[in-house]
Amino acid sequence: MTKINPFVTETLDVRWAHLHRPDDKFGVDTANHNITVVISDELQMKLDELSQENGASKINGMRTEDDGTQTLRVKSKIHVKDGTKVFPCHDALSSPTNAVPFGGDKVRLKIKPMLLDRDGSLSLYLNGVQIIEKNESPSNGGFEPTEGFTGNVDLPDSGSDDDMPF
Repeated sequence: MTKINPFVTETLDVRWAHLHRPDDKFGVDTANHNITVVISDELQMKLDELSQENGASKINGMRTEDDGTQTLRVKSKIHVKDGTKVFPCHDALSSPTNAVPFGGDKVRLKIKPMLLDRDGSLSLYLNGVQIIEKNESPSNGGFEPTEGFTGNVDLPDSGSDDDMPF
């Protein structure tokens, strides 16, 4: 494995993030924190430059989504190995924060590239996340008020799941 100097991206749009806890969908041995961002023109130029400079056969984690958008998924196992549940992030002032980004947020990433000996591909590892802008979701679920039902309904407590028809 050939290590390459880490770099910090410009502000990118988050498509998906799994930083609130390790993603262990494929087992504990492969658990990682990960984030998927939309590839900007500037990031694409940086990736092309890294690929050419290092003779990479491909860049791992790049994907074209169904809507034609190019995305990049980067992962980290560092904090999973030491038992940290939430990937440590920083706010716009570079201070540690307990917040994590989700889809629609804007972030800058610190990425550590490595050229893999086994196939000459370029892997990009997540070394840090700086949250630049949180996409605050409205508490109304995205609905505008209208006339009709208001309030809550108290559901009866059956006391046992045995009474359930399914």
